[in-house]
Amino acid sequence: MPSYLNSSRIRKPASASLRRHSSSPFSGATRVKPSIQRAKSLAEAYVKANAADNDGEDEDDRLDATGVTLSIMPDPAVVDVLSAMRHATESMFCSIPERAGMNSTRIAEVLNFQKNLPPLVSLAHVHALISASSKTEREISTLIASGEIRRIKVAGRGNDISGASDFLMTTASLQKLLHDSGIAADVSDNYLHLLKQHPRATSLPSGLLSPTHITALTKAGFLVSTSSITRNLSLSGSSLTATSAISRAFSGSSGAVGGEAAFENLGGVGSAKRFTSSASSSSTAHLLVSVPNIGAYIRLLNAGRAHLVELLNKSSYKEAPMYLLRERWDGAVDGESSASKARMVRGVFSEVMPAKTKKWRNLWGLRFVWALEECLGTGMVEGFETGSVGLGVRALR
Repeated sequence: MPSYLNSSRIRKPASASLRRHSSSPFSGATRVKPSIQRAKSLAEAYVKANAADNDGEDEDDRLDATGVTLSIMPDPAVVDVLSAMRHATESMFCSIPERAGMNSTRIAEVLNFQKNLPPLVSLAHVHALISASSKTEREISTLIASGEIRRIKVAGRGNDISGASDFLMTTASLQKLLHDSGIAADVSDNYLHLLKQHPRATSLPSGLLSPTHITALTKAGFLVSTSSITRNLSLSGSSLTATSAISRAFSGSSGAVGGEAAFENLGGVGSAKRFTSSASSSSTAHLLVSVPNIGAYIRLLNAGRAHLVELLNKSSYKEAPMYLLRERWDGAVDGESSASKARMVRGVFSEVMPAKTKKWRNLWGLRFVWALEECLGTGMVEGFETGSVGLGVRALR
């Protein structure tokens, strides 16, 4: 009997199995999952399509302007200067969303910051809401003369409309700030009486107020001494122009302190005032009219303008559709758009929390439209009709 019949187990030769495996034409190929292979093919097709599009002209990325440019943001509720000021103060901040990602301490900090800001309106913001600039200036002048509004000037912040130096405020709001500041009634009444007597004045002679009243109003932030502003401006760099001439002058002479041109060399504008005695100097010194927390307001104003222009500069040709610019400003969080509301109804929420965005982290919830109106009024941006994607915004600086 053959030997292989005695075994109950059939065994295949190892050489046959190895030969069959090696003879397969796909034996050396690497196995790839179908999903990965499909994603790779789609990516290659997308790259080829973009390369073919870029071979043509780059004008396809630019928004199609119809020729209609907008330098204002029209609003049906704005009909005059007072309504424009009311609109600007009431629409400055957004309400805190339900899913803000902020604890109670941060929410209280944001709300207190918004509450403590003075109800100021920049002159540029008023011009961004009303088209007739000459008529607006005449109306502002009439309201100031009648005592309904007050003009507040800030030194060293620019002299034209694009700067942050010219603000408007209603007299009623100023009275409320005085009464809520805790200043004595006689001090606030005397101060309001002086403002009523000088409706157009942005500064008051110090001789019209007693030293105790000046101290109380200065500590509360309603008056600013011009001496500190002049001292800071004199150290801004122009004070070094006459250093070589001063160093060669004899000690004790007028040349050792700058000579006749010392005032101009120290950054002064106009003619220097010379006083014969300390009494006359104190009586002719001027105090700028101000309001509390105006510094925080100006810093927020400049930060909002700069952030909006920065977002535009990231786009091609420094222009973008208004809806896209708004999404960038909000930080790609859940908003009031129909698409965002539909996602929230389905239970799909954005992974980005408002507390992590610059809008709430650095700008304290500043509204996008408010910042856009500021930039339009200063001439930093302009709006234009596209005819396809609605209103577009273009940076001019």
